Amino acid sequence: MSTRTSTRVIATGARLIAGAVVSAACVAGAAVAIPTAWPTIAHTPARATITPVAGDTLLSCTGSFLALGRDATQATQLSAAATPQLVSGAAGSSALSPIQLSMSDVRDGGGAPGFSAPPDGRKPALAAAAQSLTLNADDLAGFAASACRPPSQESWIVGGAGTTGSGDIVMIANPGAVTANVVLTEYGSQGGTHSSELVVPPGTQSTVPLVAGSAGESSPVVKVTSSGAPVRAALQSSLIRTLDPVGVDVQDAIAQPLKNFSLLGVRAVVGSDDDDNASTAVRLLSPEADAVVTLQPRSAADGSRVGDPKTVKLSAGQVGSVNFSALKPGLYAIDVTATAPVVAAAWQTTGFVKGSDFAWMTPAPVVTGETAFAVADGPSPQLHLQNASDQPATVQIAPVGGGKAQSIALKADGAATVAVSASTVYTLTSPTAVRAAVVYSGIGRLAGYPVWAADAAAAPITVYQR
Repeated sequence: MSTRTSTRVIATGARLIAGAVVSAACVAGAAVAIPTAWPTIAHTPARATITPVAGDTLLSCTGSFLALGRDATQATQLSAAATPQLVSGAAGSSALSPIQLSMSDVRDGGGAPGFSAPPDGRKPALAAAAQSLTLNADDLAGFAASACRPPSQESWIVGGAGTTGSGDIVMIANPGAVTANVVLTEYGSQGGTHSSELVVPPGTQSTVPLVAGSAGESSPVVKVTSSGAPVRAALQSSLIRTLDPVGVDVQDAIAQPLKNFSLLGVRAVVGSDDDDNASTAVRLLSPEADAVVTLQPRSAADGSRVGDPKTVKLSAGQVGSVNFSALKPGLYAIDVTATAPVVAAAWQTTGFVKGSDFAWMTPAPVVTGETAFAVADGPSPQLHLQNASDQPATVQIAPVGGGKAQSIALKADGAATVAVSASTVYTLTSPTAVRAAVVYSGIGRLAGYPVWAADAAAAPITVYQR
């Protein structure tokens, strides 16, 4: 081998060895670098938060009180037994426009009034309406008052009965412009459910006798679900004992089952040691799961606890009841705490003989900020307020049409009652969470309904640009 050739071999070998060493070093370096976080380049997309414009506020009233079978030749025919007195109003720049829902299954002109209000800028209208009526006939007697409410996709009716002497009717109103397909699911005290379907055309109110799905049931609960369009559900109740009418009521529906809520405006009129003749009782249902429920009465005057709480165990899908026969005459709230979501309503009566009246009170939802409520005409109307927070609160109420405003101081978890004027619309303003209900009481007259928050505006939407 020549000297030149040897030199090339040695040089080539050296380069190969050096390359191998460099490659090994690179592999080792990569192995060491793998656990180390690689540097990243973050890019935050442009975004904007948009609050949709609020739509029109729709308020649906139940309208005339209906009598079933007054014509002996048409036992299933409904007729208007009394026309309600209405009160309505709106704060701010919004104005209410009346609407009328037709009722094809009611003879002699029965219909359901309602109202529509455009938004106040980007906010929903501060609007409210309510109705009341008095009956004094051989088959129907008593006083009833109720708020006019917006429609919803789901609601619950806790009240009424399918037993002899009960003339209860479920009212389903569709104030919108699209047909609503409604499913009624009835629960009872023995468990099990029964479902039926109903088509409600736009601009109409339909009726379903409660006995149609709950015949013989003393404690029904009805779930109302709607597709196509939201509906407003309510219950019209009447009761006859030994051929004598002993009260009427128009009851609003409950929005949804909850674990914690309060029943305001519960009035004990007749104290009794007999649970079978209790003048005050609470009906409950846990639709999905077994539940343990605790019920604590509180004074409406200051929110203090009254007596010991009562506890009841509910089986899923089976309606239960708790009597409060020992309550002394007065106005109360009943706080409800459950281990699973439940629906509930309180029944109260002035007595059990001719000339008596009864009413159902549903849970009062939490209200924060400003809302409007209407006080229908009726005997001695009061506003029952409850502080739903653990901080002191000052609530202001003011007549929409002008007049003296009132400020009500509430201690933490406290309560108060305030006299309000009949046939008047108010605004209620509170910086913290409160509950409220309008209640009426007179000789043989009993009624009430919760104050609901103004329709919430559509939630803000965040739009991202990629």
